[in-house]
Amino acid sequence: MDPARDRYRWEVVAMLWAAYFLHQADRQIYSVVLDPLRADLGLSGYQAGLISSVFTVVVAVCSPLAGALGDRFPKHRILVLAVAFWSAGTVLTGLSGTLVLMLLTRSVLTGGAEAFYPPVSHALLADHHTKTRARAIAIHQTAQYAGPIASGFLAAWIAERFGWRLGFLVFGLAGLGLVLWMSLRLRDAHTEGPRERFGLLAGFTACARSRAVRRLGLAFAAVLFVSIGYGTWAPSIFRWQFGLSLTQAGFQTALWSSLSAMAGALVGGVLSDRWAAAGRPRVDLQSLALVCGAPFIWVLGAATSLPLALFALGGAGFFQGVYVGTIAVTLYDYVEPRFRSSAAAVVLVIANALAAPSSAWLGWVSDHADLGMSVSALSLFFVIAAGLLYSARNQPLVAGAP
Repeated sequence: MDPARDRYRWEVVAMLWAAYFLHQADRQIYSVVLDPLRADLGLSGYQAGLISSVFTVVVAVCSPLAGALGDRFPKHRILVLAVAFWSAGTVLTGLSGTLVLMLLTRSVLTGGAEAFYPPVSHALLADHHTKTRARAIAIHQTAQYAGPIASGFLAAWIAERFGWRLGFLVFGLAGLGLVLWMSLRLRDAHTEGPRERFGLLAGFTACARSRAVRRLGLAFAAVLFVSIGYGTWAPSIFRWQFGLSLTQAGFQTALWSSLSAMAGALVGGVLSDRWAAAGRPRVDLQSLALVCGAPFIWVLGAATSLPLALFALGGAGFFQGVYVGTIAVTLYDYVEPRFRSSAAAVVLVIANALAAPSSAWLGWVSDHADLGMSVSALSLFFVIAAGLLYSARNQPLVAGAP
């Protein structure tokens, strides 16, 4: 193998890791500064949750287009534009002063641009890596957890000293700086052959007809319902239940869940390759991880002490990390390489559309009742997801073998 080419493959991982770091950091900022943001803009719990729910709906609506374009056009150009637009949206969110402007900048502009990142980035990594594919995707996936740790602390620290708006400006400007590096260095894989010409949504349609892809999408929806709902309100819940400051709540929730999930993603990447080499479906590992994670979600809602809540948060995060860290690799076992972006888009459409109400629902609960039992009930979604994954284990490939 050409050493220069091999080094570049890992530079691609580094660039996309930085992009995904900011992608996930941006999502965490809103949760961390939710209390001062609500006070400043005069939002109810339902309105605050609505911003997050509309964001998720926009991601779902834009995902089919993201997948179609990712299968037809240079992936590196799509990714550069996506990072540029969501970073601009993050900056504008920090300048917004009304619910309508927050919906436009946060939910529509930022959410729409961020929808293009996951399906295209994972496909580009798969194009650049063959024997090291699971390892590369697992490393990339750790950014999903490192980002919230950084923004969980930094955004809260900034908000307590300079106001909630500055955190959006800092992370948005960092994203615009990353765009320069990606513009200069990011390229599609040299191994790609001539691009096939097919209908704009042909890949999306073919993947949507696949039982395996649909079931993987439904499983991800169940997990995402828990992640979005609880993730949006976790810092506020820890403040209300355990009397933590804004910085402490944002940092503690991000640190314990993200570090454990990062470890889970790396462990999952290694185990997934071993299971596949032994002829076992990768979805078996994902199903097992979610079954193991469900009790921790239950304890998280019932916890009456901070140490117990943090223990449950870490356990749930680890097993969710095993699952999330292997989503893309597992999905690619069921689709041809030419449909990778479209397959990811189908999964994201199903997942985001069904998970969108979770944060608004928990916001409504926060206005009317105690959240503890509602959080514990979310553990059932992990069990449902595990069953859906197991049912997909023997489904055929989309449009034939790769």
